[in-house]
Amino acid sequence: MSIRNVRTERCVELDVFKTFLVLGMVFAHVVQIVQAPIDGFTAGLSNVINLVSFSGFLFAFGWGTALSARSGRVRPVWERLQGPAKILLAFYLSGIGAVILTDGNGWSAARILGVVTLMDLPGHSEFLASFFVLSLAMVWLGRGLGHVVRRPACLMACVAASAAFGCLPFDGPDLPWLTIFVPAPDNTYFPLAPHAMWLFLGAFYADRTEPFGGIDLCLAASATYALLTVASITGSLPSRFPPSTVWVIGPALFLLLYRAASMAIVRRIAVPRLWTSPGRHVLIYLVASNLSLFAVQNVWGPIARSPWEAAALTIVLMAAITVLRAALTRATQAAFMLAPT
Repeated sequence: MSIRNVRTERCVELDVFKTFLVLGMVFAHVVQIVQAPIDGFTAGLSNVINLVSFSGFLFAFGWGTALSARSGRVRPVWERLQGPAKILLAFYLSGIGAVILTDGNGWSAARILGVVTLMDLPGHSEFLASFFVLSLAMVWLGRGLGHVVRRPACLMACVAASAAFGCLPFDGPDLPWLTIFVPAPDNTYFPLAPHAMWLFLGAFYADRTEPFGGIDLCLAASATYALLTVASITGSLPSRFPPSTVWVIGPALFLLLYRAASMAIVRRIAVPRLWTSPGRHVLIYLVASNLSLFAVQNVWGPIARSPWEAAALTIVLMAAITVLRAALTRATQAAFMLAPT
């Protein structure tokens, strides 16, 4: 590992890992929101990104939570609540933006109230609601996550329980917020229960200094192979909404390879902070890109006609957000320095 990376207080490989996820998710949103027509290659690439993204962010969340707990620093509750508050604000901005800019039926005060109360989770923003609920739970449960994953029996029980939810989608009363937790038919939400296995596995790998072991690789390859086998036999991918167990375990090999690539990059080069800006400021990039794409769709409609145009637009968006965030940071710092004391 380079000296520059050793000296940072952050886990740089985790920032690189999250940067991969942000880049992929922004590209997928570009394809889904402002590209038409969508060719087979782009659709396939978008499906891979969809497969990996939510589970990947849960893996990163567990990884980061375990590292934070391992530091031994006990933060006051109000400080720990800042994370959930930021995610909730991000959901409001993206969700209300989607309602105002992309809803063909127009928006209303009732629809906005539905977003505010988490009763209405607009497209391309619903995953933020799931992460808000998860981060709120981790305010009190986060320090216990490391204790769970360091006990093999507990870890296996938690992963098995999570997998069971993918086999048994809930089909009962339409209760508020319930679909944030459990899978239900006719909902394009990201329920936490079946995906929670990646939270536990991310926390498990936080203590590992190597990307994976031989057994890990075999298990991950088997999980991904199971998804490919089902897709080959049925002619379509396993259910994403509600998520089936095969869908949830499907990204296993991709996530291990993402982690291995992140660790290899950090060990071989001094990673400039600019490269990991998306991984360090995930919410800013996801919300700003969503709002930009909603606005483009509203004004011009689909503007990308090929995967190369979608990729170029993704790069432009990421670069623009990076430049604007840096400029706002410098302006804010200058304002604080000039403020009277």
